[in-house]
Amino acid sequence: MRISVFGLGYVGAVSAGCLTELKHTVIGVDIDQKKIDAMNAGTPMIEEAGLTSRIQAAIESGLFSATSSTKEAVANSDFALICVGTPSNRSGGLDDTYLQRVITEIGEELRLPENDGRRFDVIVRSTSLPKTHQMLGELLASTSGRKLNDEVGYIVHPEFLREGTAVQDFFHPPKIVFGCDGKSVAEVCSQLYPGIEAETYFVTPEVASMVKYADNCFHAAKVTFANEIGMLCKTQGVNSVDVMNLFCKDTKLNISARYLRPGSPFGGSCLPKDLRAMLDLARQEAVSTSMLRGILDSNENQVAHVVERAIDTKAKAIGILGLAFKKGTDDLRESPAVAIAERLLGKGKELRIFDRELSVEKMIGANRDYAMQSIPHLESLLCPSITELFSTCGCVIVFHAIDEGELSDVEFAGDQTVIDMTNSISTEGCQGIYW
Repeated sequence: MRISVFGLGYVGAVSAGCLTELKHTVIGVDIDQKKIDAMNAGTPMIEEAGLTSRIQAAIESGLFSATSSTKEAVANSDFALICVGTPSNRSGGLDDTYLQRVITEIGEELRLPENDGRRFDVIVRSTSLPKTHQMLGELLASTSGRKLNDEVGYIVHPEFLREGTAVQDFFHPPKIVFGCDGKSVAEVCSQLYPGIEAETYFVTPEVASMVKYADNCFHAAKVTFANEIGMLCKTQGVNSVDVMNLFCKDTKLNISARYLRPGSPFGGSCLPKDLRAMLDLARQEAVSTSMLRGILDSNENQVAHVVERAIDTKAKAIGILGLAFKKGTDDLRESPAVAIAERLLGKGKELRIFDRELSVEKMIGANRDYAMQSIPHLESLLCPSITELFSTCGCVIVFHAIDEGELSDVEFAGDQTVIDMTNSISTEGCQGIYW
């Protein structure tokens, strides 16, 4: 394929060099003449293992050249790979000036008579937010005078390259993600990486955009988490390297997909208690652990958000499906559902609760004490069946995942709101808490 790569910085230079190894013909584009001259001389201005030799080999075989001309690039390529910078502005927001400029230039070239009838696709690797991509897609359509996705394609294609191992990451990516609409656009994407074996996902442009931010925010959180644990270990004379090495051995819960699904706030008899203990240790030792403290604050915000969502429905009666902190148990201690029920009652809301595992008569010890202290009249609020819960409540909050078959006898009212915290209900009109 013939590919133009706009932006010869880190991502662009690496992408250009590696694409030529896949036998694509690449023309690099940049406004900085020094970068262009360096690339044409086979001496890219960035240090990355294995890149220089690939650029030199590509020049010798006629698979790579660089230019400052958008006209030349568009004329000699079938699609463009956009790798220009998206730096932070003064407020910390994204500066999309370079992206807008490149998209406008490409669109104006496509409008010219010599490009009439040519299909051209634009694949954006630059990290940008969903609304930015939406705006850029519309900009491409308007400047080119073409119908988006039919005559010109706009694809969001996040990169997962780490400086220092970028070439290796290019050929062995953790995943390949294309955010696009339309079958013809997807066909172009599928030809981009011949021979590279990686799970490939075709999603909406919005999902493709946000997954890059999710990745990087999580990476930042991991670094900070390890460092805050390290700070607390140090105060106790404990080797934090040994602790975190052992922590990483758990691939069932710690280094896994567990707990990484949007939904209910955390609760139970362990997580809140142990987190508070670490925060108290930090206070005693005068160690600042902003991230760990922020976890409790954020969890409190999640609880408040659910209460607000339920109240906003204006439902006279609100139902809670699942009161225990986890399905399959009757443990109510620090359950977020209990906290939400308590607040709704405090707001004067009529409340009904269904939990298959819950029996007030059988509750004992600390679990019973917690329940009676939080919801003194719990037994009078319990509902005998899921069907009755849904038939008597204008709003139902689902905390425990259920099978669709359990709803076979439920008739949903047109004005009824179902807030699903578990992503287990596909019934029309059901709302996810964050989806």
